[in-house]
Amino acid sequence: MVIPLTYLFTTLETLGAIALILGLLTRLTAIWAVVEFAITGTAGITKDFALLACALVLLMNGSTLLSLDGILSKRIRK
Repeated sequence: MVIPLTYLFTTLETLGAIALILGLLTRLTAIWAVVEFAITGTAGITKDFALLACALVLLMNGSTLLSLDGILSKRIRK
């Protein structure tokens, strides 16, 4: 059971990284990052706390300036 879950989480993390690079699903991917870094941050690694803070900023604000999400939401609002 552990090996298939490892493949699942690896695939989800890779798809999330690709989505962030393309600027798609920024807030949805940020939820994944918040959960991941909250779990790994319990080990007390400073880098994980910094990544958790960045993921929280993306979750709250999104990436509206250069992302496709922002462009699409502006078109939908008009």
